[in-house]
Amino acid sequence: MGDEENKRSSLDATILVRNTTEAEARVSADSLEGTRLKYFEVVRLLGRGGMGAVYYGTDTSLERPVAIKVLAPEIAHDPEVVARFEREARAQARLRHPNVAQIYFIGEDRGFHFFVMEYLEGPGLDSLLVGAKPLPWAEALEYAIATARGLRAASAQGFVHRDVKPSNLMLDREAGVKVLDFGLVKSMHGDAQLTRDGAIIGSPLYMSPEQGRGGAVDLRSDIYSLGCALYHMLCGQPPFSGPSPVGVIAMHVTDQAAPVNVVNPNVPEALVRVVERMMAKDPAARYANYDELLAALEAARAERRELSGLRRRGIALGLDVLLLAVIAYFIKLWAIPVAAAWFILCHHLFGQTPGKWLLGIRVEDPAGGRVSWKAALVRFLVFAWGPLAWTALAGAIYSLHYDQRVAFRLATLTLSQLAVPALYVALATVILVGYLAGFLLVAFHPRRLALHDIAAGTQVRFKARPATTQVIEAVKATTFSRRPR
Repeated sequence: MGDEENKRSSLDATILVRNTTEAEARVSADSLEGTRLKYFEVVRLLGRGGMGAVYYGTDTSLERPVAIKVLAPEIAHDPEVVARFEREARAQARLRHPNVAQIYFIGEDRGFHFFVMEYLEGPGLDSLLVGAKPLPWAEALEYAIATARGLRAASAQGFVHRDVKPSNLMLDREAGVKVLDFGLVKSMHGDAQLTRDGAIIGSPLYMSPEQGRGGAVDLRSDIYSLGCALYHMLCGQPPFSGPSPVGVIAMHVTDQAAPVNVVNPNVPEALVRVVERMMAKDPAARYANYDELLAALEAARAERRELSGLRRRGIALGLDVLLLAVIAYFIKLWAIPVAAAWFILCHHLFGQTPGKWLLGIRVEDPAGGRVSWKAALVRFLVFAWGPLAWTALAGAIYSLHYDQRVAFRLATLTLSQLAVPALYVALATVILVGYLAGFLLVAFHPRRLALHDIAAGTQVRFKARPATTQVIEAVKATTFSRRPR
């Protein structure tokens, strides 16, 4: 038998398959809906995994929503497993961090072993990866940083997650990400990474090589899995995929994933290097701890473009308008087509006009790439609809009333004579209010988008110079009180 066959056999040997019938367990678990477990009302089934079922429930003592995870009967029947589960759950319950889901209670009722944790509306990070489209790299980086912070806090308490994957990373409005499922059951079985139905605990798509081989794992295994999840976010696809779990595990052990910047050229080199080190085959070549990892991730963040707000964009627009006004002084009516070509060409070719360039801001597509011709055209038309409407209104007024004299003595005008000018003033006012509302939307939109950004599918970001960033942070530190983390 060759070396490759020996390697594949050793991989197969790490997979423990239990072909047991699930019908009875599912009936008993589903019957919990509408019942109570200790102090918790079980309302409805949220989902089912290899370790058991998760329910939405209510804490009757504190009247708050909770998630209740009930262990599968074939796992809960072993007293040694249950004892270790309870011991580790109590330890995790003492873990308090904004990026870790909090456990409230652990207990047993009518033979059902369960624990109760905070209910997170989510959705899971995996819901953002449907459709094989990459996330904006700056957004993916923030999710990775939030996850690494939660894993660092858990590691300080002796926890190794063993199953870091997008579906275990719940999106949270305040914390960014909360990490779920800290391997309470998985750790009890050592590294025999299979459930009762043959599905691998620790998804093959994100499993470290040493985990797939059945070797010892530590925090560096979780760093590898987080690297795979970050790869998926940046590329729109996991690093390895295949028809069988065993084949995918073998790829993690022996193959090299396609470089991130080959799959997605928009990802900066600094972040590409971080992902490559996180996914090193040899654990010794990865980051040794989460402090090193977070330092590298946050260093890559320095290249990130922040969403630009109303003030910066308004100043840039003012500079462009001033420059165009000077040009219009010399070319007169040709200023309108020149302005159109100016904005469309500059945004498509460079992502910025001279005003935006001076302010360090750039117009991008949602993935951080260059704006297409169509998006640049739509962006200009929606942005310029106000001035275009005023021009059309002025043209209509001139064509309809060019032979009429305008009287400036309002006291001598009748109501009928005032009606037409009042109508034109009202139309001009409506255009002004609507136009300003479309631009001022930036101040209220959660992603700082104006009406023309929404119509064209663009976003405006800025990259602060390092020295400027340091000055701003120093001013903030001395002027404003920071919220406790």
